[in-house]
Order: sequence, then structure tokens, then C-alpha cells
Amino acid sequence: MIKVLSGQQMRKIDQKATKELEIPGILLMENAGRAVYQKIEEIAGVEDKSVLVICGKGNNGGDGFVAARHLMENSIQTTVISLFRPDSMSKDALINHNILQNFAEIVYLEDIDINRLKGLIAVSDVIVDAVFGTGLNSEVRGMAEEVINSINEYAEGEVVAVDIPSGICADTGKILGCAVIADYTVTFHCPKLGLLLYPGTERCGEIMVETIGIPEFLNDEKEINTYLITNHYAHILLPLRPENAHKGIFGKVFNISGSYSMTGAAYMCAMSSLLVGAGYSILAATKPVINSVASKASEIIYVPLEETSHGTISENALPDALDKSFNSDVIAIGPGLSTDESTVKFVAGFIQQVTNRADTVLIDGDALNSIALQENRVLPLNSVITPHPKELSRLMDVSLEDILEDRLGSARNAALKLNTIVVLKGANTIIAEPDGNAFINVTGNSGLATAGSGDVLSGIIAGFIARGVEPKDAAILGVYLHGLAANIAVESLNDHSLTAVALMDYIPDAINKLTRVDD
Repeated sequence: MIKVLSGQQMRKIDQKATKELEIPGILLMENAGRAVYQKIEEIAGVEDKSVLVICGKGNNGGDGFVAARHLMENSIQTTVISLFRPDSMSKDALINHNILQNFAEIVYLEDIDINRLKGLIAVSDVIVDAVFGTGLNSEVRGMAEEVINSINEYAEGEVVAVDIPSGICADTGKILGCAVIADYTVTFHCPKLGLLLYPGTERCGEIMVETIGIPEFLNDEKEINTYLITNHYAHILLPLRPENAHKGIFGKVFNISGSYSMTGAAYMCAMSSLLVGAGYSILAATKPVINSVASKASEIIYVPLEETSHGTISENALPDALDKSFNSDVIAIGPGLSTDESTVKFVAGFIQQVTNRADTVLIDGDALNSIALQENRVLPLNSVITPHPKELSRLMDVSLEDILEDRLGSARNAALKLNTIVVLKGANTIIAEPDGNAFINVTGNSGLATAGSGDVLSGIIAGFIARGVEPKDAAILGVYLHGLAANIAVESLNDHSLTAVALMDYIPDAINKLTRVDD
């Protein structure tokens, strides 16, 4: 996996590189600017192209000056506009500004009419955004706001952002008033959080990570504990299937889900576990739910549970559910259960009992809503919860707005407080551990925003746990595979028409693709 840094963490690493390791900052800037130039060459080519480089006063602007110099050295038609005069530039940016002046004139924004800038933006084949870097922490105002809005409105060519599109908070992905909409972002050393978190990630285009001479061991600090889930890492986590295997070694999922009006949730969760290779998938549900699911899936084993007059699982079913779930490798509970009063009591009693016997449990949907109704919210030690933001807000007694404002921090806080692995669903899904480690997934698309896709995810994660994958790794692998299946699906369908049942059809294709990643 790849470590992901906040803006503050990146600044600390920069300082260690320059002060403790004595790597000159001017050298790092040279490497960064050259990397931007090389990417422009790859993206757009250089023949008969015009490039407009728009620079700020800090190190981001300095990177832009270096990139412009390399463009000019290679006979590329390049225009450089600086938002600031030399007397307000950072030390290294000023050095590269002065070097660049030996090659061509630098145009200062205050010396030209804004309409001329808009015209230059409109006719340039490539526009390089080197205005603000990862240090921005306040709303964009004044001439910078006008420049950013002009880039977004008038750019016809490719927009390449240096390190991060100007206006995005590097720590949260928040748009600080306005932000550049880039086609490509060339970032340095490691990805930044703001490049991967919404809404910022929508404005980054294709993200390219370039090394600039900072040693990787500087990432080893304990507080740098956010990771990007990579295809290669998911491939490594995918468990093997020995040729002499039998179904017993691939584990048993005990699934408690479904109610009178939500039979599909039970089917999708239970069936998805089999699609990722679990040996057994057992569905414990009311008889009407079982009858509905059995008409579509004869591979599932069924355990009927006593029901209420509302067609939901009764609290009287608790002894039977505990007895039949004994010796399962993982219990998945929650999809489509409802929050009928008797069902809530069943969930509370069941969770308490399986906690006492140290079972591994995946808790989703209405089981989470049932737990949120309890004063004492005890979760099994070996548990994974898969809330969407609204469910997490109920569990944590905070507003939905608070969760959405800081999804990464919210997932971390919940994992610590509840002492469980948290899979906070959404774009992009975040997995957090109680020790503070967090993992960001970038597979998937808007087609997953449909009823039932979370039930499929729960079944996938539970299936991998049954197969012996550690719960944290099963969550990482499951989330990645779930999104990968959606990406494959929309290639032949589209993100408007993708349903959860259709998504299940592409789980085998996603496994095939993940298996062949090193071919």
C-alpha cells in the first residue's frame, strides 16, 4: 500500500529532508518542476503546443517556474504569469523566478487586464496550475479567486495541477471557496489526503505521484498511518485455493438478515459470500424470507427463525439463532432486519451473547440501527461494522453533517471508541482500525449508490473472513473488490443502470482481474 499524507505531514517531511538530511530545498524544487515538465510532455506531447504556466508566490509557484524553464529549454512555446511580484516570493521560488527571467519575460498579473489572461487560458493547449500548494488553509479570495474561476471557465486545453489543484484543502479535500478543476495532478513524494477525499478528489483528474529525492524512510513516523489501497495489495490479500481443497476449509458464514419487506437483502448478502469462495453460506431468517431466497439460490443452507406478526425476526428466536450459529467462522447480521421492537431486542441479546463467546461478527444495516438504540453499545472484540454515514451518526450520537465534514476523522474516532474495525461506506470508502490506521479505497463509481450494494459488500467481507482472511484485511480486500466489480460492470452497463443484483454478476470478473494483476 501507499502512504497518504496530510499537508502538515508533508511539510514536516520537507523540513526533515532539508534540515536533518541537508537536502537543499532548491534541489527538491528542481526535481519537482522537472517532473511536471516530463508529465506535460507525456500527456500532451510538445510539438506545436502552447503552454501557460500560472504561478503563485510559494514553493508551488517555484515548481511552476522550474517547469516553465524546462519547457522553454526544449523549445516549447511557454507563457508564464505570476500572481505576485518578486518581493513577496519564498526564498527558493524567488531563486527560480530569477533564473527563469534569463530565458523569457515573466508577466505579472497586475500588469495585464484580466480579459487578456482569460484569452491566454482559452488559446493555450496546456494550462499549468502552480498557484497554491498543500499549505493553503483559508478561503481563496481576491485575484487568486478570479484566476481560478477563469481557468475553470475558459480552459479548452489540458489543465495540469502542481501537487494539488489550487483551492483544495490538502487535509480534508474541502473546497476552500473555489478550486481548480484539473485534468491531471502531478503530486510529489506521496499522495495527499485532499486528492483522495471528496469533494476535492473530483477536481484532481488523473493523479500521478512522482519521486523528487525525498527518502521513503521519512514516512516511517507512527502518526503517518493513512494508506491508499492498491491493486497489488488487494492481489496479495486474495486467499489461494489449494487443488486438494474441500468446502470445509473455506469456512462457514452464518447470516442473519431479511424481513417481510426486505427479502432481497438476505439473498444478496448470503449469496455474495459464496461468490467470493466461502465453503458454506447459512441464512437464518423468517420462513417467508427463506422461501423467497430459496427460489433463487439453492446453494444456501437455511435456518428458519421464529417471526413476529410484522414478518420480522422475533426476540424468541434468540436461543435457536445462538445454537445454530455456534462454530461458524463468521456471523453476518443486519441487512434488511428492520427495527421492529422485538427484532431490536433480538439483536441486542444476540450481540451480547456472541460477544461473550468471542465470535467474529460483521454488523451492518439494521443491526447497527438496533445497537444505536441501546444505552450500552457493546460490540464483539473481533468485529467489523459497515455503516453508511447516517448509521455512523446514530452510533456515535453526532450529526450527519459532522460525519460528512470529516469522514476520515469520524471513521477513526468510531473505531477507537467502539474498539472495532469500521468500514465507512461512501465515495471513497474508508476502513479504520482502533489503533488509528486508516485505509482509503478508490475503486467504485456512482453505480454503487443503489439499494442493496451494501448488502453485497457485507457478504463479500464475511466470505473472506470465513476463508481465513483477518477481519481488517477482509474489509480492505472486500471493499476493493466490491468497487472493482462495479468498475467492470459499468464498462458493459452504465452507472445509471447498475443494480446490486447485477453487481453480483461481476464479482467473478473482478476476482479474475485481481488474480491476474501480476501476469
